[in-house]
Amino acid sequence: MIHHLTGKLIEKNPTNVVVECNGVGYFVNISLNTFSGLGSGEAIKIFTKFIVREDAQLLYGFATTEERTMFEQLISVSGIGPNTAMIMLSSLV
Repeated sequence: MIHHLTGKLIEKNPTNVVVECNGVGYFVNISLNTFSGLGSGEAIKIFTKFIVREDAQLLYGFATTEERTMFEQLISVSGIGPNTAMIMLSSLV
């Protein structure tokens, strides 16, 4: 649903960022690989995967489309959820 976000990096933490796009701040969960590739207070483009569950709507972000594709492949495996997939991506170099 949300392919990517382009905007200003407002807040940066090892597991998430806030990206402001036209006055709206999006909270995006990220991997450590994406975290290490981001600067601070700059314009960024982050590729996203929007996941809707019964109890939550979550936005996951990635520095590259390849990382997003790997995430999608990981969550397609039975027993691996988005959080586990992010941990697995964070351990890759």
